[in-house]
Amino acid sequence: MTAKLPPEPKVQGQKPVTMSAGDVLHPPSPDSENHFRIRRVMRERCAALSAENRNEAARRLAHRLSGFLESHQIEKLGSYLPFRNEIDPNGFKLLMGPTAPSIYLPRLMDETLLFVRWEPQTPMAANRFGIPEPVHGPTLTAEECPCLLLPLTAFDPFGRRIGSGGGFYDRTLAFRLGSSPRRSPGPLLIGVGYDCQCIERIDPNPWDVTLDAIVTDRSWYQDGQTFPDLTWERLVAH
Repeated sequence: MTAKLPPEPKVQGQKPVTMSAGDVLHPPSPDSENHFRIRRVMRERCAALSAENRNEAARRLAHRLSGFLESHQIEKLGSYLPFRNEIDPNGFKLLMGPTAPSIYLPRLMDETLLFVRWEPQTPMAANRFGIPEPVHGPTLTAEECPCLLLPLTAFDPFGRRIGSGGGFYDRTLAFRLGSSPRRSPGPLLIGVGYDCQCIERIDPNPWDVTLDAIVTDRSWYQDGQTFPDLTWERLVAH
C-alpha cells in the first residue's frame, strides 16, 4: 500500500502553489517527504518574484546586514553568490565600503565546503551543479570563519533551515551538532532569505544544524521572535 504523503506546508501569508513544468528538483530524500514538498513550494515562490521585487528585497537586506556587521568589526565573512532565484546577500559591501569584511565563498570539496576569498576579479569556474566558485585564493575552513551567511530554501522563526537538498552545509557544519547555539565552536550561523520563505515550523532531521539567527528583507528571526534590527552583541548574548 502506498504511504500517504503529508499535507502541503503552511506558508506565512501565502497559499501553496504547484510545480511548473521544466522545474528541476532534487529527488525526494529518505529523510523527509515533507521537506521535498516545502522545497517545491518555495522554489515556485521565489521564481515568481519579479526582478524589481528581488532588487528591492536585496536592498533592504543590505541595510539590515550592514547594520549588523558594523556592530562588530570582523575581517572575514563566509557568504555565497545568489543562484537560482536566491536573494543576493552581498549588497552590504556597497554600503560599508572599505570597512566591509572580506567575502569568502564556498567551494565544493568532495562532499563538504571550503571557503575561498573572493573579489570581483577572482577567477571563477562552475562546479558540478553549475554554481560559480572561486578557482583559487586564500582559504578558510568553516571553523575558522567568524560568521557564515547561509542560503536557504525555507526556514522557521526558530532557526531551523531547509537547504537545497544536497546536505553540503550540514556535513560541513557537523561539528556544531549537539552544541547549544552561540555556545558552540566555530562561526555564528546566519541564514539569509526572502521573508516569504518563512514557514510556521520545520521538523528537523538528526543531522540538521540549527542556525543562530535568520535575516530577511523584512526582519531578523531568533528563537521564535522577530526583530527589525539585531546587533552582534545582542545575538551572542541572547
